[in-house]
Amino acid sequence: MWRALSLLAATELGGAVRRNVVIFMIYGLALIVFAAACGFLISVAHALLAVAYGPIGASLIIAAVLLIVALGLMFVGFYMRHRVRRRSAVATAALVAAPVVAPAAIRALASNATVGAGLVAGAVALGAIVGRQMGRSG
Repeated sequence: MWRALSLLAATELGGAVRRNVVIFMIYGLALIVFAAACGFLISVAHALLAVAYGPIGASLIIAAVLLIVALGLMFVGFYMRHRVRRRSAVATAALVAAPVVAPAAIRALASNATVGAGLVAGAVALGAIVGRQMGRSG
């Protein structure tokens, strides 16, 4: 039974990895096409600005706009990196309770298979709940 379950898990994991590789390759290709489109858009903007302001003025205007965009993105990145993250109360309680509960759980797993299975199911359920709570807050 354990062999079949581990084979099923390995198959599912392999399929998920393969699917994620394909998805990220598609995202990479889309990013390359998006970068090319942005390059052409900048080229068209330069041509239109060159008619009104001359080629040097158009280049300066585009450089200034790109500099402002880059500084704005750097500011957003700096803000996101240094903001204070709140911890979930459920996750903090689980981290505090884990060392206290672990010895009793190990003894119960060793003594009775039914109790051990119940503890494992409870741990999986608790992990799912904490994971969902952390996913919502993050």
